[in-house]
Amino acid sequence: MGYQVSCHRCGNHQNAPLDVHDDWEEISCMECGEFLDTVGNWKDAHSPSYALQMLNMSRTLTLQMARESQPLNDQHITRRATA
Repeated sequence: MGYQVSCHRCGNHQNAPLDVHDDWEEISCMECGEFLDTVGNWKDAHSPSYALQMLNMSRTLTLQMARESQPLNDQHITRRATA
């Protein structure tokens, strides 16, 4: 399986095979030979961040609980005479 990786030096776009067994394998540009990243670091940077997902879920829950605890209309109901 390959993933698109672009070189920050020459701008070349290439497929980087990330199905190697070692996380310390280098990903280098095929055009200029520039070191781009290691396989393990690339996988970590592009995997979902569970800490960030939990933070967003707790924020959503806090906002939902704050909304539910407030009455629908914060203003006092006053009756007006209609003509």
